[in-house]
This record gives sequence, structure tokens and C-alpha cells, in this order.
Amino acid sequence: MKTTYVTIPAIIALLSCLTSGCVSHITIKDEPRQSVRFSSPQSAQTFYDAYLSATNPKGRGSMSVYVALPYQHETVSTDNVRFNCAVQAADRNHNGVISGEEASAFAVQQSTRKLALSCSPR
Repeated sequence: MKTTYVTIPAIIALLSCLTSGCVSHITIKDEPRQSVRFSSPQSAQTFYDAYLSATNPKGRGSMSVYVALPYQHETVSTDNVRFNCAVQAADRNHNGVISGEEASAFAVQQSTRKLALSCSPR
């Protein structure tokens, strides 16, 4: 019976030692901002409206449950990376100029998905 009194506190102490320490590693992904040209001021306005609404979504967000793990890694993209992804998604023919049609298609795509911008690695 005495071993139970010693074993249970030892297990609790061991578990608390294992779960109390946490190593966090954050990688920041950055790149130079891509230059972009527009065929008209209206296409620029349409693109930037869609880009800003995608990067700053309205709403309450989502709830998540945090589980403490001994090691955690997270990659954070800067505004330049998100902007370059938006330009890449909007410029469908990859000619370096976003036309009115491309900007409108990008705006429709962002409004229907309501997701954060993502792009393929270069």
C-alpha cells in the first residue's frame, strides 16, 4: 500500500515536468514585394479592394483548442508574401499587367472563398 502513495505523486511530478516545458520555433517567411502594373485605375481599385478584404476578413473568426506540446513550429508570412500571392493569383496570363477582367475574376474568387490567400511555392 505504501508504494501507491509514492508512485502516484511521482507520476504526477513526472507528467508535470514533461508538460510544463515547451519549445517554440517561429520561422518568418519574407520576400521582396513584386511590382505590379494595372491596365486601368478601376482594375487597380478592384484588385486592392479584394486583396484588403481577403487579408482583413470581417467576422468573429474561429475558436480553437490549444494543446501544449513539447515542441511547436509555426511559419508566419509577411505582408509582402501575401501580396505577391495575390498578384500571382490575379495575373492569370502572367504578363505582369492585371487587367480589369483579371481583377474582377480575382475579386469574385476572393468573395466566394472567404479564405486567406495562399499560393504555390516558387
